[in-house]
Amino acid sequence: MLPLKNSSATPRWLALRLPHLALDHYTRGQARQDVPVAISDAVQRRELIIDCNPAAAKAGVRPGMPATAALGVLEGLNILVRQPDQERTTLHRLAAWCYQYSSQVSIPADRPALLLEAAASERLFGSPLELARRLERELGQIGYHAMAGSAPTPEAAWLAAGEALHIDTTGHIRRHIGPLPLSRLYLEHHQQHALEQMGFRQVRDVLRLPRKALTRRFGPALTDYLDRLLGSRPDPRPLYQPPQEFASRLELPADIHATQALLFPLKRMLEELCGVLRGGDTAVQSLHIILQHEDHPDSRIELGTQSPTQDAARLLNLLRERLERVRLPQAVREIQLQAPKLLPLAAGQHSLFRDTPAEQQQGIEQLAERLQARLGHDAVGGLDGVEDHRPEYSWRPRKLDEKPQCTALPHRPSWLLPKPKRCDIKRYDILAGPERIESGWWDGRDCRRDYFIVRDASGSTLWAFLEHKPRRGWYVHGIFA
Repeated sequence: MLPLKNSSATPRWLALRLPHLALDHYTRGQARQDVPVAISDAVQRRELIIDCNPAAAKAGVRPGMPATAALGVLEGLNILVRQPDQERTTLHRLAAWCYQYSSQVSIPADRPALLLEAAASERLFGSPLELARRLERELGQIGYHAMAGSAPTPEAAWLAAGEALHIDTTGHIRRHIGPLPLSRLYLEHHQQHALEQMGFRQVRDVLRLPRKALTRRFGPALTDYLDRLLGSRPDPRPLYQPPQEFASRLELPADIHATQALLFPLKRMLEELCGVLRGGDTAVQSLHIILQHEDHPDSRIELGTQSPTQDAARLLNLLRERLERVRLPQAVREIQLQAPKLLPLAAGQHSLFRDTPAEQQQGIEQLAERLQARLGHDAVGGLDGVEDHRPEYSWRPRKLDEKPQCTALPHRPSWLLPKPKRCDIKRYDILAGPERIESGWWDGRDCRRDYFIVRDASGSTLWAFLEHKPRRGWYVHGIFA
């Protein structure tokens, strides 16, 4: 249990309710909204529908309906079994995602919701109302339905989220939640039933009762809950600590047969990942994507960048290029996205025209990444120097993630011809030189040359040499570009 650290005198909790979390776990990877999907769960030994998407609701499927009856109403209904463990894992991922808006995030142990302390970040993200709208919108973009509200206490914030309320002070809690129906309180079923049998219909009816009478009738748990709700008793919450790795799993409600159809669910998974990275000031340089099939070994896609990044658009561009080379052996039933190592992000300021050396280098890196994604990892490489004076033997290929060990010389050209080409030096203007190179006597490929920088009739700057050994003559060897 961590103490609340807040520079503001009054904390302001922002609650995010996720009423369709069990359904979102499956359908957020579904681009088409016209496929009817419902979630079932065992309730008192009966398989009942607990949630469904609009397509299923339009056909007459309702929560509380037996699964067999739902199939009778809609024959093509896709009924999926609720997975509480996966929902809890999803809540942990979303808590890490919320870290980009608050360093104090808590996960209630008994309901699908998240709690964020919003007062400390008000100067950065605006009022709790503005932050709530932003969170609802951005969570919707990655496939989650959220309801947000805020109040000075966690329990009041959770109630406020269900009504889209934003309560400023502890003294205003009674006024805002008093008119709500009694069913809005987070009570045990037997407690709520007993209160209704006693004639109570609104929250204010219970709040008016003496605490001693409530304690005698219902025990200390109810009065403790009401005191924490109103702020008359402390309600410390365990704060979530984000992990140093990321793993996401998405079960698809319908099989995907085409690689381009994978872009929609993977885009949402990448945006969720990048939100987690922004929250922890981290970045990734490699990603593993695993596509699971029904009765075929998994397909694997590896994505790598030249430098750590948390840019979803950059990763999506790489993925789009890579998917063009993927051939699916079977339909995809599940997608896993793994970032085994989260790296510290060294963020720098961008210039107005993006013309600093670091920004220009970033453009070159992103071009190389896209070429690798399209052509293959080993099809794109770099050059490194070798300690040899002879130009044709002074370089070697290197992998892009391998740092070069040499420094480019300004008076040497960037491009060498595959073989030196004989030339008539009278057709060129000599600009600089000579530079004598005499080497190679120990390996049988000795040479003696005088190199010159020359310009041809069209204005191109070339690198030419006069060879003395093994054969005499003028040759063009390189091009300055």
